[in-house]
Amino acid sequence: MTFIHETLYGLFRDPYKALKAAGLKSNQRVLEVGCGPGFFTIPAAKIVGEKGIVCAIDINPMAIISVQQKIKKENITNVKTLLANAAKIELPDQSFDLIFLFGLTRPIGNMEKIWIELHRLLVSNGILSIEGRLKPPTELFKYKMRQRRISQYIKNVL
Repeated sequence: MTFIHETLYGLFRDPYKALKAAGLKSNQRVLEVGCGPGFFTIPAAKIVGEKGIVCAIDINPMAIISVQQKIKKENITNVKTLLANAAKIELPDQSFDLIFLFGLTRPIGNMEKIWIELHRLLVSNGILSIEGRLKPPTELFKYKMRQRRISQYIKNVL
C-alpha cells in the first residue's frame, strides 16, 4: 500500500494541486474519507493551517497507523485520525466545511448510507469534493464545478 501511494502515485500526482482543486483553504475543518497511508493528509493539513483541522478516516487499521506515523514524523498537530466505516462515522452533525474522497474506486459498504452520512457531517453549503467517477445523489448534493479530475458538490439543505 505504501509503495504504490508514496512512490508510484507520487511520481504522477501533485497532492497540493488536487487539494486546491477540491477547494481546500486555510482555517477549514476538513474530513478525508479513505485516507489510505496519507498521501493527501499532510498536504491537506498544511493547506488548512494551524487554525484548521483535518480528520483522516479509513476502515483499514494499517492505513491509520501509517498516517499517525507521518503526522508524528512531520510534527503535525492539526490532524486527527479515526478508524471508521464511512457509512457510520461517530462525529457530531455539521462537523466539517469540506469533505473529500480521492482514490475511492471501490468503496467498502453501502454507498447510499455513505452519502447520507457525509451529508450529515457537512455544514450548510459545505463542499463535497470527489475525484473520479463517483457521483452523489442529486437530492443530497448539487453539482458546483469540475477542475482537473475533481468534482465539487454543495450540500443541499433538506
